[in-house]
Amino acid sequence: MNQNKSYLIGSMLILSGTILLGFMHLAMATYIPNMTGWGSPPGKFATVLNGIMGWFPYILSIVQIGTGALLVWNSIFNHKQS
Repeated sequence: MNQNKSYLIGSMLILSGTILLGFMHLAMATYIPNMTGWGSPPGKFATVLNGIMGWFPYILSIVQIGTGALLVWNSIFNHKQS
C-alpha cells in the first residue's frame, strides 16, 4: 500500500473510532439516570454497556483506533526508512 494512502486511511480510522467512542460515552451518560440499580457482579461500566447493548460498537471503536494508529505509525516508520 502506498505510504500516503496508509497514512490517510489510518488517520480516518483514528478519527472515526474516536467519534464512535465519544458517541458511546454520550449514550452511556444519558442512560445512567434511567437505571434503577447498579448490578454488583459485572461492575458499573459493564452494567451500563449491557443496558444499552453497546459492547460491539465500543469494542469496534477501540479496534478502529488501534488499527489506525498502527497504520499511521507504519507509514511514518517506512517514510523515515526511505
